[in-house]
Amino acid sequence: MSSTKPVVVYGASGYTGRLVCEYLREYNVPFIAAGRDANLVRQVMERVPGIETADYEVRQVEHNVGALTELFKGA
Repeated sequence: MSSTKPVVVYGASGYTGRLVCEYLREYNVPFIAAGRDANLVRQVMERVPGIETADYEVRQVEHNVGALTELFKGA
């Protein structure tokens, strides 16, 4: 987990996750957009208005306790 991006949006490819990412981008909050399919998360992020100005990373993570615990460390 990157300490410079303290917000993790797990499920960023879904409707609510996309809205959260739009809000974070609007207020210049660095974030990690995470989901089970990194390609799908990237596709959704490309449709967020102004996303090219955001400080964010896309992460693929398995839906299990170990992987999610690692993702959320430091958040």
